[in-house]
Amino acid sequence: MAQLAMGTKLMVGAYSIAELTSIGGMELSADTVETTTLDSGGWRTFMQGLKDGGEVSVEGYFNPGDTNGQIALYNSFTSGSLLSYTILFPFGASWTFSGIVTKVSTKADLEDSVPFEATIKVSGQPSLGLTASAGLTGLSLSGTGGSLTPTFNTNTYLYAFSGLTGTSFTVTATGAGQTIAMYVDGVFVQNLTSGVASGSVSITSIGSKKVTIVANEPNKAPRVYEVTVVKTA
Repeated sequence: MAQLAMGTKLMVGAYSIAELTSIGGMELSADTVETTTLDSGGWRTFMQGLKDGGEVSVEGYFNPGDTNGQIALYNSFTSGSLLSYTILFPFGASWTFSGIVTKVSTKADLEDSVPFEATIKVSGQPSLGLTASAGLTGLSLSGTGGSLTPTFNTNTYLYAFSGLTGTSFTVTATGAGQTIAMYVDGVFVQNLTSGVASGSVSITSIGSKKVTIVANEPNKAPRVYEVTVVKTA
């Protein structure tokens, strides 16, 4: 059955790359090794040779404030570092792979938005997840003055925790039989125990932090929940 691509994300670690309009790949291929012998009946025969994960290309709009997404790709290009990526489809399937960034580009045309393009060379074997993890059954944040919107739903992945006036907050996620990892502004903080509050996260200045919760079961596509925590006073 055909599936819509709208809502697909490319994750760098636990952080989604902002403002993408296209994700190209995966492109799996394999070399061939000839095995023809005198007994092959006049036909060439082959066996599969080395496999190649190909490249993943992305296109979108340049966002210099996307420090853990677009700028992370640029930093990976300059350092040559190998990072972990996930193409996360909205219907529960995923590709997980390691890769190196081989291209980053922008350009400026009159009366057009500034585009962003990048290419990631897949290194090693990618993993295809066909079944979605169960996802969270509960998600709440605690902090003076803050409130979570919209009301939590297992299949809703974007939230705001706004109106925070205190200097810290905690996160409680519930999901039986899953690994629940918590990131703040793209940096791993801790693995959460289902139903148990996280350690206190400091937010002392007016502004926002991005909290990412990744719920995952072995050999299944992860579910990624993002909460923008906004401190107003």
